[in-house]
Amino acid sequence: MKLTIENTEHWHVIRSKNIGGSEVSALFGRSPYTTKWQLWMEKSGKLQRPFDEKYTRAGKFFEAGIAAWAAEKWGMTIHKVEEYYTDDSTPGMGATLDYATDEGVPVEIKYNHYKSADWGYEEDVLTLVPESYIWQCQHQMACYGGDYAWLVAFIAGEPRRMKVKRSERIIESVRSSVSDFWASIAEERVPPVDYKTDGDALADLMMISKFASAELDAEDYEEVICLYRDAKATEKLAKEKIEEYRAMLLDAAEKAMHGINDRGPKAKLKCGRFVISLSEVAENPGRLVTAEMVGTHVGGRKGHFKMTLKEEPQ
Repeated sequence: MKLTIENTEHWHVIRSKNIGGSEVSALFGRSPYTTKWQLWMEKSGKLQRPFDEKYTRAGKFFEAGIAAWAAEKWGMTIHKVEEYYTDDSTPGMGATLDYATDEGVPVEIKYNHYKSADWGYEEDVLTLVPESYIWQCQHQMACYGGDYAWLVAFIAGEPRRMKVKRSERIIESVRSSVSDFWASIAEERVPPVDYKTDGDALADLMMISKFASAELDAEDYEEVICLYRDAKATEKLAKEKIEEYRAMLLDAAEKAMHGINDRGPKAKLKCGRFVISLSEVAENPGRLVTAEMVGTHVGGRKGHFKMTLKEEPQ
């Protein structure tokens, strides 16, 4: 079903009642941004966290330029999708698309401003992308249609793309998981907390519900308190030691290179099975993306010193 979006507030209301493409991977524990518990708390209305507008601002400025570049590069006829699309077979499942081709193929635009092991490419073809984006493309095809979707990413200075083929098996799994998610809210089946990643969201929940004095069972939680105390102490000590040992190695490196006249921006120091790499990373002002952003540079970085340590296999 196609829904007309009246304004930003209306979009937020629609979004709150649906599992969107950027959220669906959380149902499978594969989202880098949120967990199933956080999503459950937000969709159930128990935890209201402010929407991070920086992502929509980035999309406003970057996506149009990337889309135009991709269209010219590959001869694609694409248009901005202004409506919201829901999956007729699954209540509570909807998608906000970036673009679509005139033939009805979803086009998801990503701006990747940093290097990551989650990305890989050969020439213009993306060979590796974050898993959550594959879930997003399948979700969009379920809501919008299409036998495949284009995932276009600005990476390493230019657009590159991946053709994501429709998988009915994945789509049915998504539909089933979305239905179960909304049923769990109706039945108050709260997903388990992920203690490794849900700490900040739990703190937000505590702020909403305020505080009250209470007592924890010592048999259950005294050991956890001790572990927390010791971990905090170890964390502080580790930071201090990292700086101390780093300075020791840099001092040793400077002494080892003393008297060498042809020193450059890079060097390697061998010590037994270890190799220390030293380099001066030059400042990069970035590049202009679109004519509308004259005077704005993206993807830039300040010059800095870099030291890495590698252990060679014996």
